Amino acid sequence: MGSSETSSQLVRKEYMMRVVPWAESVRAVKLSSEFADFGQFRKEFERSMHYNSSYLRVRNTHSIIRWFFPSHSLDNLLTKVWTFYKNDTILKEMMRYQYLSREPAAAEFVVKYILPLDPGTPVEVDYLRDFLLKRYGVIKEHSLRSLREACKNLSFIYSEKKKMAISQIPMPKTSLLILTHYLLAPTPRTVTIKDVLSNPFWQYLGVRESEAVRKVFREADANGAITKYIMADQLEQVTTRYSFDEFVQRKVQL
Repeated sequence: MGSSETSSQLVRKEYMMRVVPWAESVRAVKLSSEFADFGQFRKEFERSMHYNSSYLRVRNTHSIIRWFFPSHSLDNLLTKVWTFYKNDTILKEMMRYQYLSREPAAAEFVVKYILPLDPGTPVEVDYLRDFLLKRYGVIKEHSLRSLREACKNLSFIYSEKKKMAISQIPMPKTSLLILTHYLLAPTPRTVTIKDVLSNPFWQYLGVRESEAVRKVFREADANGAITKYIMADQLEQVTTRYSFDEFVQRKVQL
């Protein structure tokens, strides 16, 4: 009985997806670059939130830390990217990846239900309801709202005249290279395209087709952002030029 209860509790815990306080999350990442100590940053961020309720400040701070600072350290992906690039578009793309890497339900919806659809395709709320029903066997309004708002905040869906549709996401070239280094090549090395494509990070960024990933690497090779991209016979791989830290410190962009 204990095992069954534990399993049920885990399902419920995963199901309790909260609405992302997006503006506050962006502010948190930018604020984190101004601190040397994570504890001091967290304390100041919680104090400076606009909510009158201390309960909401604590709850939302906890959620934002869980999503965007999972290491509970300032030596993290988003803080580094903002510190060196100071680019709002790149930051949003990286936060898109970071959030989906922490929310498996939202990630599954994006990869299996959003990306296969062409930009401009209308999306009815029942499309989201069907996904939640298939995944959990039940639909709860707070989870429906959380999923809908997450897709909007992350720019996978846009609303126009109270109707939802699939967004056209600009190709996140620089972010794809940053994450390739961060996840697969923290130090200079050769990585197979197979390993890149088997990791869903590029889909979390909003890239729909594997050929678009290859195109970015070809451009990076031509521009010197990586050492080389090779595709010959059965061999397809990229060799990086910099470590992850060097890449972001040099503010390499495409």
